[in-house]
Amino acid sequence: MVERVLNMKFNDAAEGKFTFAIKDVKPEIKDEDIATAMESIITKDIFLSKGGKLRTKAEAKIVTKETTDVAL
Repeated sequence: MVERVLNMKFNDAAEGKFTFAIKDVKPEIKDEDIATAMESIITKDIFLSKGGKLRTKAEAKIVTKETTDVAL
């Protein structure tokens, strides 16, 4: 089984970091799609961190984890 998680990291108003994760990201997702989604999250004030409003995109990563069952 392969699990793909998109981690989006933002800078907030207090110079802190806010990370949001989405599980089961489709393999065909494009960098532009992720950048556009992050811009929408910022401009629409969808999330508020303990450091205030999200201000800028910091980074985005797709983490892929493969799990293989072991026969015992």
